[in-house]
Amino acid sequence: MTKMNTPRILAVAALFVWMSHAIPAYSQSFTLSGYSPVLNLSNPNSTSESYVTIANNTNSDKMITIQRTIHTLAAGHMEFFCFGAGSTAACYPPGTDFSGGNDTLPANSTNSSFKGTIEPFGAFGYTSIHYRFFDTNNPSDSVGVDLDWNFTTSIAENQNQFGISKPRLNPADAFTTFSYNLQSSQPSDRLVVYNMVCSLHFHYQLD
Repeated sequence: MTKMNTPRILAVAALFVWMSHAIPAYSQSFTLSGYSPVLNLSNPNSTSESYVTIANNTNSDKMITIQRTIHTLAAGHMEFFCFGAGSTAACYPPGTDFSGGNDTLPANSTNSSFKGTIEPFGAFGYTSIHYRFFDTNNPSDSVGVDLDWNFTTSIAENQNQFGISKPRLNPADAFTTFSYNLQSSQPSDRLVVYNMVCSLHFHYQLD
């Protein structure tokens, strides 16, 4: 691969890697942040947990429900997720598609209690799960993330897989997400999104 000194621009994408870059995901009322979209792991005998912080950006309390959708579950892997604090805190067993929906997120506050967990039981493979967070009383007000676990025999090999993912939700009316994998991080790296008529729609510094 030829090296260039010019700034690298990702024209249409953003989200994961070795460096665990994650652009916050937004909806009408919520923001998701603090997550690692892809965990590359070499020990299939160790439990792996992935965390997400959700923020309520409104001036009113919100009841939160989480919907879990499995894209891919590697053979031998077991998944479950946990969310909530106090009396409503719960861990939901394998096969649970929705949380209880009675967890309150106060106005203008954040909650970092969510964790998705994979028990690999010694099995290598790739597991990908989508978690959608929404207002229990207004399900259309939602935001989601894909969390992936890659248990591989060769971390070095995985580091050499560079590029940009396809958009997740395409077409999309409110939001979509992308993933990127860079060999190294540079101050000039940025995400640039154009609309269908090639006008600049969004840009984000990847630092």
